[in-house]
Amino acid sequence: MKRAVLPFLAIVTLAGCGSDKAARNDNGEQALARRKPKQGIRADDPAQAMHIDNELGVLDGEDVNATMRDHFDDIRACYGRAGKAQRYAGGRVQLRFLVAGDGSAQDVLVVESTLGNYDVERCLVDVGRRITFHAPSGRKATTFEYPVEFRSTNQVVVLDLEGLKVEHDVSVFLPQLAVCGRLAPEDATAVVYIESNGTPGSVGLAAGGTLDEDVGDCMVQTIRTWKMSATLPGRVMRATFSIPPVIATAEAAPRRSQAHRRRR
Repeated sequence: MKRAVLPFLAIVTLAGCGSDKAARNDNGEQALARRKPKQGIRADDPAQAMHIDNELGVLDGEDVNATMRDHFDDIRACYGRAGKAQRYAGGRVQLRFLVAGDGSAQDVLVVESTLGNYDVERCLVDVGRRITFHAPSGRKATTFEYPVEFRSTNQVVVLDLEGLKVEHDVSVFLPQLAVCGRLAPEDATAVVYIESNGTPGSVGLAAGGTLDEDVGDCMVQTIRTWKMSATLPGRVMRATFSIPPVIATAEAAPRRSQAHRRRR
């Protein structure tokens, strides 16, 4: 699959849909059928046979692509949520659609993201939840993954930060996130853009499964109060780290009620 280049937005088209079993496959295999793209989108991969799961339905790849194209304007508009971070925040967001037997999106998850902006990621989830596809074969529920890539305006140079400095900062600040609650059943990934004054200007979150949006809101706001030690004048540093399901701290009391949380 290749990315289609659009102004500040590139969308990788899928051409088929698979089961939840395929989405969890350790080898990363997807039950996808790759077909000849339309509207200037290039794909170098040869057509492949669609994997059919007897327990879950299958969606036609061309129908999915056409439905997603109908919502490209809404997807583009999500990037506006990044605000000033559009100067540097960019990357790929992998969305997993959980589709009901009637074609409606039961839920949408951000399973991977290098974008680093929670507001944009959550907007994509909201848009995805409103989409209705053609009913899967046999009117059985199914899943598929759809990657979207946003490009920044490149007004600020971004350098990836690794090593002891970011590890030290994370070890010092991570316990602060415990009061927010449990973000996901497994490790989640945070992408943070550190501006030249040491303040995180943009934060994104992703998890392989369900992510608690309220906890995510709390964690993003908390991370943006951190003062990171790794800075570079005139540059933005990008750091990636894991957030475990349980964060050890001596004062890990819940900040608010756990009831009525939204799921992502």
